Amino acid sequence: MSRPANEGENDGTCATAPRSAYCPAVPNRWSVALSLALCGLLLLLASPSSAERVHTVRQGQTLAQIARRYRVEVDDLAAANRLRRTSTLRPGQELTVPSQGEIYVRQGDSLTEIAARHRVSVEDLQRTNRLRRTNLRVGQKLLLPGFSPDEQADRDWGEPRSAGVVTLVRRDERRSIALVDGDGRVRREGLRELGALMLKNEDDAVREPNPRLAALLAHLSDHFGGRAITLVSGFREAGGYTRESSRHTKGRAVDIRIQGVPHRAIWEVCRRIGHAGCGFYPRSTFVHVDARLRRTQWVDWSGPGQSPRYGTLRGPVRRRSSRSRSMPFPRLRSDLAMEITIVEPDGSLTPWTDAPEEEPQDTEVEPDAPDEAIEDDGSTTDDDTLPGGTSWLPFRLGGSRSATREEAPAAESAD
Repeated sequence: MSRPANEGENDGTCATAPRSAYCPAVPNRWSVALSLALCGLLLLLASPSSAERVHTVRQGQTLAQIARRYRVEVDDLAAANRLRRTSTLRPGQELTVPSQGEIYVRQGDSLTEIAARHRVSVEDLQRTNRLRRTNLRVGQKLLLPGFSPDEQADRDWGEPRSAGVVTLVRRDERRSIALVDGDGRVRREGLRELGALMLKNEDDAVREPNPRLAALLAHLSDHFGGRAITLVSGFREAGGYTRESSRHTKGRAVDIRIQGVPHRAIWEVCRRIGHAGCGFYPRSTFVHVDARLRRTQWVDWSGPGQSPRYGTLRGPVRRRSSRSRSMPFPRLRSDLAMEITIVEPDGSLTPWTDAPEEEPQDTEVEPDAPDEAIEDDGSTTDDDTLPGGTSWLPFRLGGSRSATREEAPAAESAD
């Protein structure tokens, strides 16, 4: 950094603080005391350690009490401070509180036991912590899937071999389906093939899914370089946690995995698309994506077969109001158009518009649009960094490719 022009005229103010951009030269007329205080404050705010959670022990407090206060395991709190869970604390002692999702290996632990205890897969645990071996040491720090910021590092996922052609995997079947043509129009034949793969049972009657869902899947496939998309769930009948109003029953929703792509990265891309619903399940094996009227996002910390446990990226929470403040929407980058052009097998074009009366109400309680979910109210963050890559496709999904030069709106209006 260039040296300030008046740095040589400083009378010694900030001499006790390191030279940096946060300790500027101060004119002589300012008091030395005020300058030192200002520099000290700025250096403190700039310090990386200021973001850590530190608890100062009070008289009579135990590790168990402190762990309950911060909702962490006693063993993890003890390991983070190189203590035993029976250690006696002294007043004024400072303890580092583990971040959400940060755990420590206990005596006799294995990756299999840790994964089962936290309802995650061994493979996801290894990938999150970049573990090549299964050998662990006592006191080793691990991050649970869904918490690691490294999962969201910028990455260029490459170009797809054929834009609009999606490789889909369902059960033991693998197909490459041309869902969208070169002009961004949904192909009727591809729509029918997608519907066949989305069936719950192979002998069910073939149904066509919502064309906007096909456009959304094509967009996600292109963004992630044409990597294979596994359909975990498509069409579903009402029952259990699936309500009649669920978008799975309407052919508007799928639960997916993308080969070699962290679930968090898929969710981050999806929640930047207008008129789409995106559910992140850190302790499960899929990401939910759907076509809807209003952009919606949620995080569900339940494991497979469990009732929903909604929260934020930091973990489950009880009060909906705290979630609304804690998980704002990122800036809108693409839009899932409500009007779609369908290319028929004979080459003719059929205009298609998603009918609002056929859309389930976004305020209904359902697994793929819970009332704990956060709908886009137009408020966004200023973070333009795209986790998982920066190769956005800035066009209206399902619309004409001639619109690629248009700027996406800053926020979606209420429908």
